[in-house]
Amino acid sequence: MKLANTRFTEMLIQANALDPQDFKCWDFCPGMLFGSMDKWWGDHGQRDFPHEGVDLCLYEDPHGQRLRLDAKTRIPVMADGVVRAMFKDYLGQAVIIEHDDFQGGEGGWLSVYAHTEPRKDLRCGTAVRAGDIIAAMADTRRSKAKILPHLHLSLGRPSPDLVYENFVWNIMRDSGRVVLMDPMEAIDGPWQVLAPEDRFCFREEEKT
Repeated sequence: MKLANTRFTEMLIQANALDPQDFKCWDFCPGMLFGSMDKWWGDHGQRDFPHEGVDLCLYEDPHGQRLRLDAKTRIPVMADGVVRAMFKDYLGQAVIIEHDDFQGGEGGWLSVYAHTEPRKDLRCGTAVRAGDIIAAMADTRRSKAKILPHLHLSLGRPSPDLVYENFVWNIMRDSGRVVLMDPMEAIDGPWQVLAPEDRFCFREEEKT
């Protein structure tokens, strides 16, 4: 299954009253990408599991200045759907949205928004429309990992018999229950990968 452009980047820019002219592209340290085994925080060592999605945090303006999303950044849902689960993750809470197929004939899919603070009235069973604000990015700077606030975004195809009750991170890693997909195919914004030696995303945080 190949997902179509969801306008997610455009919706996030609008939701946070950012100037579209100030956004040139997303920036990713290698460890922020789908399937990476590298950490982009702490000791920059190896992850225990391949990365289940992408970490959205850094972006660049047309002048080459690297900027980042802050805690409390408002998170829009990328397509119409229904909230199926919410659970505590390592750095906040994760919200799982089930979507009907929007390309015809290939079944439903899931979007997962992790390390967030969900909207207070959000509940399992809540119907949402594309662009609705479902959460804000959690402030993770004082976490044990001392990692910058970021949105972890995962996409996947659920198995027909997937049960959402007691849904947790390990279920998302089980390919028999969820087949993960690379979110870069759907977030629509231009992007680039930073050189491994570029430590911008850590230097400022280490001083605080």
